[in-house]
Amino acid sequence: MVGITMYAEIQKLKTMGYKKQRAARELRLDAKTVRKYWDMTEDEYLSYMLETKERTKIMDPYYGYVLDKLKTYPEISGAILYDHLREDFADFKPSYRTVRLFVSNVREKEGIPAPVKIRQYAENPELPFGYQAQVDLGQKVMKDSYGKSVRVYIFAMVLSCSRYKYVCFQLEPFTAQTFIQAHDRAFRFYGGRPTEIVYDQDRVMVVSENSGDIIYTETFENYKNYAGFSVHLCRGSDPESKGKIEAVVKYVKNNFLTCRIYHGIARLNSDGLAWLDRTGNGLVHETTKMVPAVVFAQEQQHLKSAPELGESTYVPSTAIIRKNNVVMYRQNRYCMPKGTYEPGKKVRIEADETSNRVRFYDFKDNAFIDEYTIADGVGKCVRNEHPERDRFSKLQSIKDKVFAGYISPEGTRFVEKIIEAKPRYVRDQLGILLKLTEIYSADELHRAAVYCLDRQIVSANDFRDTLEYFKQLKPLPAECSGTIPVKYSVVIAQTRPIEVYASLCKGGER
Repeated sequence: MVGITMYAEIQKLKTMGYKKQRAARELRLDAKTVRKYWDMTEDEYLSYMLETKERTKIMDPYYGYVLDKLKTYPEISGAILYDHLREDFADFKPSYRTVRLFVSNVREKEGIPAPVKIRQYAENPELPFGYQAQVDLGQKVMKDSYGKSVRVYIFAMVLSCSRYKYVCFQLEPFTAQTFIQAHDRAFRFYGGRPTEIVYDQDRVMVVSENSGDIIYTETFENYKNYAGFSVHLCRGSDPESKGKIEAVVKYVKNNFLTCRIYHGIARLNSDGLAWLDRTGNGLVHETTKMVPAVVFAQEQQHLKSAPELGESTYVPSTAIIRKNNVVMYRQNRYCMPKGTYEPGKKVRIEADETSNRVRFYDFKDNAFIDEYTIADGVGKCVRNEHPERDRFSKLQSIKDKVFAGYISPEGTRFVEKIIEAKPRYVRDQLGILLKLTEIYSADELHRAAVYCLDRQIVSANDFRDTLEYFKQLKPLPAECSGTIPVKYSVVIAQTRPIEVYASLCKGGER
């Protein structure tokens, strides 16, 4: 419900010929509120006021509960109170909007304002000429000559020292490609580039903040390296850290674009440059109290040259080498030779779509690093068999050497069983077997292999222990090959029954 003064203002604007929507904007009221009182006579308004004061509100029974909560927790919000009311009163029916309005009325009546958190700021020192610029995007709905709404997308850049501005417009949302093209036009407008540019975390340039190791979109990463400027990325939801460009975007919306008829994007860009000369850069800046165009005459001398981005200009792809000697390209991982990584080292990427090959070069000295077939799909690890990677290239040669030392059928079968039983540790197992061929003979290896196969022993370590065991055994005594003297050869031993020997054991007679 609005007070008598606001009711009178609504009726005044009505008599002046205002439309309801315009009156709502003028009075900063909701359009529904204006419509409610628009056709209400003065007598009807007074009757409505009396009725409102006399009727019982649905939240009145909970007045004490709400007041007690507000006194105990002054920072409590209407949403939290709504949840507490539903928790403590099983039959609670009022809506969230009713509770929120009631809480606001109780705060005003009882003098319990909600605590306001004030963020403290400090003025940043002025930066030197040519060091920094700030960039941001925006959008504005305009009307064309037929009254149709047209949404215009804004690119704005401002030099932090001189406050010299550049702005351009387009009808489509900015992509990574149109974003870098706008940079190219801005650098041409300035006659150079700054050392550093401040950005918000926009999806056209940043994939992930990645805890400080920022991952840029491929197009923007390539252009950033091509143009040679560094990037200062603001933290998320922190527009105050680039307040200069925020003010420029607001200035463009509320000064240049407001109350302007759209006559085409080319006309709008042309009028925008004229507005910059006349107003944006031609009037005294409220903060610096200087004309940006005058100060820019000094700052322009400190800008660095920037390569232009023509239609046929090739912007080389670049990437960072990670600690594990991996380079990301088209969402796949390409393994560089071991030892390629250095902190901050970059590679230049050249892709040949005709041959489906990609080559990597050192970004500084253009030295060739490696070449690969471009992988299909994403998330794959692509590697070449570099000489230092014996674990990828010599397994078959190790197998051949082991089989050459275990030539017996039992030895070969024992080696095959080890390869089958221990695929994860096959290199270690074959390494042990290969060393044993240098110590023991083929017969000793055969004997141990038969022993292990009979007892289902499938382990190179147990095989080695078996060879040690056989090595320590004493040799069996040789068979006796002597002859009986002639004089005893005719003697025949008497044969007695077993009972005779049994009686002797019992002490019987012989």
